[in-house]
Amino acid sequence: MKCVAIDDEVNALKVIELHAEKVEKLEMVATFTDPVQAADFLEKNRVDLVFLDINMQSLNGFELLESLTQKPQVIFTTAYSEYALKSYSVDALDYLMKPISFSRFLKAVNKADTGGKSTESTDLIANQEKVISVKSGTTIHRINLDNLLYLEADGNYTKFVTDKESIMVLCTMKEALNKVDDRFIQIHRSYGVAISKVNKVEVHQLTIGDRVIPIGASYRKEVLKRF
Repeated sequence: MKCVAIDDEVNALKVIELHAEKVEKLEMVATFTDPVQAADFLEKNRVDLVFLDINMQSLNGFELLESLTQKPQVIFTTAYSEYALKSYSVDALDYLMKPISFSRFLKAVNKADTGGKSTESTDLIANQEKVISVKSGTTIHRINLDNLLYLEADGNYTKFVTDKESIMVLCTMKEALNKVDDRFIQIHRSYGVAISKVNKVEVHQLTIGDRVIPIGASYRKEVLKRF
């Protein structure tokens, strides 16, 4: 599994390198103390996993990740616990608090799903199945997008409705839609739906299972175009 470590503190970077050397399936292909150089490298080179510090001078970890057109799996490394929630909102594999013990490092690495498979194989899996993480209260839920039916805004919250449960998450509809992919479309200021789950489309509403969902006037043209 090809990996990269990014941290503007040399000593912290060395800890990651030493831990990685002990794990047979990891191949550390590059390390960076400059996040801008790291971002440039990641745009030009495909890797499976990135160990990414958050608090860096010229570009923080979240900004670096957002800048990438191809996003690898990420394990955040930081000395600041307040970033934990945000790290899961961008689908990080794990969040390691410094100083990082080897046992905790290994546990995080074992969450990576490449498992030594080729990049082509990993891409195929990603195209077939995508799982996102959402936080409801103190619980982090993993949702397979194939099972997600629709999103429903409720004040400052958005409900993620699957074929088995409804999960209330503190986020806006826009933020919720950013977590899913182009299999979903917003049809109303309060609703986003999985296109493949729609059973029937009418001028003012559509149906998913036994649920009738309104189509907003300002969204109608785009919705009818997609169907």
